[in-house]
Amino acid sequence: MAGQVFKFSRDRGMGKRPSVRPGKIPSDWIFPGKRRAAGIPDFHEMMKPKNWNSLWEESCSNEEWKMGKWPAIVKAAGIVTAITAIGKILGFLRESIIAAFFGTSAEADVFFVASLVPTILFTALGTAIQAGIVPIYLREKEKNAKEAAHLIGSLGTFFVFVSIAAAILAILAARPLVSFLAPGFSADQLRLAERLTVILVPAIVFMTLTSVASGVLHANQKFAMPALTSTVQNLAVILSALFLARPFGVIGLACGFLAGTALQFFIQWPSLKRYRVRFPFPPQKRGISLRETLSGFYPVILASVAVQINGVTDRMISSTLDEGSISSLNYAYRLLWLPLSVMIGPLITVLYPSIVGSALKGAKPFGRIVGQGFRTIIYLSIPFMLVMIISGKALIRLAFERGAFDASDTVRTYGVFICYGIGLAFFALRDYLMNCFYALKENRLVMHSCLWTVLLNIGFSLLLSRFYGAAGIALAGTMAMLFQTVYLLVCFRRKSGLVVSGAEGWRDWGKYALLFAFPLSLLLPARGTVEKFPDIAELFLVSALVFSFHFFLSWLLKMEEPKRCLALLAKNKSVTFGE
Repeated sequence: MAGQVFKFSRDRGMGKRPSVRPGKIPSDWIFPGKRRAAGIPDFHEMMKPKNWNSLWEESCSNEEWKMGKWPAIVKAAGIVTAITAIGKILGFLRESIIAAFFGTSAEADVFFVASLVPTILFTALGTAIQAGIVPIYLREKEKNAKEAAHLIGSLGTFFVFVSIAAAILAILAARPLVSFLAPGFSADQLRLAERLTVILVPAIVFMTLTSVASGVLHANQKFAMPALTSTVQNLAVILSALFLARPFGVIGLACGFLAGTALQFFIQWPSLKRYRVRFPFPPQKRGISLRETLSGFYPVILASVAVQINGVTDRMISSTLDEGSISSLNYAYRLLWLPLSVMIGPLITVLYPSIVGSALKGAKPFGRIVGQGFRTIIYLSIPFMLVMIISGKALIRLAFERGAFDASDTVRTYGVFICYGIGLAFFALRDYLMNCFYALKENRLVMHSCLWTVLLNIGFSLLLSRFYGAAGIALAGTMAMLFQTVYLLVCFRRKSGLVVSGAEGWRDWGKYALLFAFPLSLLLPARGTVEKFPDIAELFLVSALVFSFHFFLSWLLKMEEPKRCLALLAKNKSVTFGE
């Protein structure tokens, strides 16, 4: 089984046992007699523990796992978190400067819509590249590291050609694209959006190269340089806002955005060369078929397109609402990604290569790491959700309220922010579960879940925006994320037999609910009092109370997560990172 990803059977009937097969199912996994005679453990028992706690106890019984990999993952996530935090601070400084210069004006709406075009084109391709390259590279690297580097280089060249073609088409169709994305724009806004689109679209070529480089470095457990890319991008936009915004308006911002995307790739290039990855022209076929490899990408690309369509439809619908609706959605969404990208995102990023590696080893190590990641994400999400709900206004004022961004903009953005914030855990779990299925090469299942989610999001947005405006669109996004998370989790349970059920499992879910509800019931009535403090003092006080309640209650409820995190952080295991 080494080097081959196990696949779950598609049997869904009652009483049918999940099967594991690398390509075709070996007979000793089908017939119990042969399986027992060969000394192979029962897969059903191996993949169906009584509850998540027993899954953790199984993992702790393996000394290599207990003392090595998970502490390394935690420390890697900690370093990536520190780097990402710097990038996020700069990101909020960037958004604050943009808000100070443009507020929620029509010009700001135009910039955010125009920046959607390269973002959509890149994310559809870039997310697929980064998600798809890691399992492909690791599988081929087990056989031959040189051939793996050559294959990734050829894939990179192919995707660069695709991105260039997409950029040319987007430039030629700039006017209809922005008209489609923002049907409520005036003629002047459409002309400005068209100019910005022409400037911004070439960025997708550099974004594609960045995704290839990040995928290879992540697969080799090098996380520092990919994490620094957002810092470089934010610095470029900040400098362009400070020095180019007044003389050139949003055109100056667009130039800074383009320069930042180019720098994101060039800072990774020295590290990438160490793994002998080059971009041959034309792409060369050697060893594994390039066409065969590319065939696995199209479901991932379609899934990425579907994820971006959610953002596109949100802005399309919000362009028909009051002026500033697009900007308030953008600012609120940026704030939502503060905890996602600083604390939870790094954990998901660092876990992904380990998830792929465990899938290559078999069902049991895969089940262990998936279970631990799932529980950790829920546990980490709860206090951030509470802080966002209780002190959302202070956070918005601190981040954006200056210059053209006034108190009325804060009130508008806060309503949107709350509707996004209550779905924080679902946004994180959706991304995590998608990575788990990518590791198993179940790309079609992810694609189907994303397409259904798009339809739900559109329907909910059209309905709720009639009553709640931009906040209704944010609430629709949260509801869609909840649906997709539940759908992916149910599919995972059915296919793997790994379930969260039984008395102890439901007690765990009850404990998570108590961790959320008890501090909220105590602190929400006191919000009027804490709002009298300065914004920074309010945030500090509320955060301290929330996290203190969180850890104290989890200790009182005898939950394993705080003990586990402290024990793991105490280990002196080293992790290597890209320079």
